[in-house]
Amino acid sequence: MAIDFEGKVVLVTGSSKGLGLSFAKCLDQAGAQVVLNGRASYSDELAKNFREAGINSPYISCPVESSEELVSQVIEQFGRIDSLVHNAGFLSDKTLKKMSDTDWSKVMDAHLGSAFRLARSAWPHFEKAGAGRIVFLSSATGIYGNFGQANYAAAKLGMLGLAKTIALEGAKSGINCNCVAPFGATDMNSANFPEPLKKAINPDYIAPLIAFLSHVSCEETGSMFEASAGSFKKVRFERSRGLNLDPRKDAITVDQIAESWSKIVDFSESEYPKNMGESLKIMYERTLE
Repeated sequence: MAIDFEGKVVLVTGSSKGLGLSFAKCLDQAGAQVVLNGRASYSDELAKNFREAGINSPYISCPVESSEELVSQVIEQFGRIDSLVHNAGFLSDKTLKKMSDTDWSKVMDAHLGSAFRLARSAWPHFEKAGAGRIVFLSSATGIYGNFGQANYAAAKLGMLGLAKTIALEGAKSGINCNCVAPFGATDMNSANFPEPLKKAINPDYIAPLIAFLSHVSCEETGSMFEASAGSFKKVRFERSRGLNLDPRKDAITVDQIAESWSKIVDFSESEYPKNMGESLKIMYERTLE
């Protein structure tokens, strides 16, 4: 299957270096009109980064928190936007007891707040075109947690809830949204990594998944993926079959919960509901067995 982005405009936030630059390069090679975005003003260093990546794309210097302005500039320059990849963000690590409101809100705004505003700003243009693709860069930290990163973890997993809702609300307009939790070597995380590991987790090995999810032919929506070192995996929630009591005839007490705890947390039998309706339906049916 040949993936061709000819005539398509794709905005990649946080694409001045690292993961975002790899994503932009892959999309550019697939024929997309990539719009690069970063917080820093255009400079010789940025020009060098883009030149080394083989990219000759326009660069918009704009903080991703100003999402409406960013999308407006894309529309002004190209008259359309077909896909957006939200990669921009930063870390501000502190343990929960030492984390200030500012530490929390700045990270949440850059990641999750900007994801919301970018999607909202692009929405009318996607609706007009009858299609749109959104990719949010999540993180394994959001899925599994990580010491000292409560703000980052909450923002990154919050993107999945946002993506699932966008998938529902955008279905009738052909608007799809997915999340990817990547692990790739960047300046931010790999200073002490051994060279063999850096080569194995080159961001270029993640980029093809980002590009495919950005293409109109990809029908996947509302999903989370992990990607690293050439490995690509879809992530889903699993829940135990659990304890299922019938409120009409069973006593539902804290003692019952305590006595049945091993059953509640037993995953020898599992369920994988795909949506809220299915989740509630299974829960209800289980009580009547």
